[in-house]
Amino acid sequence: MRYTAPLSTAQAEQLGKDIGTIIGLAAKTISAIRGDVDADEVMRTLTSSTAIDVTTARYLKALEEGRRPEAAAAAAGTALVFDWADAVLETRNRLRRKKTTMAEGANQ
Repeated sequence: MRYTAPLSTAQAEQLGKDIGTIIGLAAKTISAIRGDVDADEVMRTLTSSTAIDVTTARYLKALEEGRRPEAAAAAAGTALVFDWADAVLETRNRLRRKKTTMAEGANQ
């Protein structure tokens, strides 16, 4: 499959299966790393249209660069897990800053 070329019906079906597998494995990885996560929330996040689009683009780009399908899938899945972790950390930092700001305001 090529990133820049239209896909045949068979290629599109295979791509859908591949992306589903990548997202499923990423969700399992996140659950294994963070046993306290809400599995439904993780799946909603990983199956958002943005996450699917980015994961698909990464996977197809890696294939176009000559990576074997397994390596392309691993790269796309790893990037998805890192994206999720970055988003969680950013949200926590934002909430921590907001809480600190509110506490400082209450102390004045």
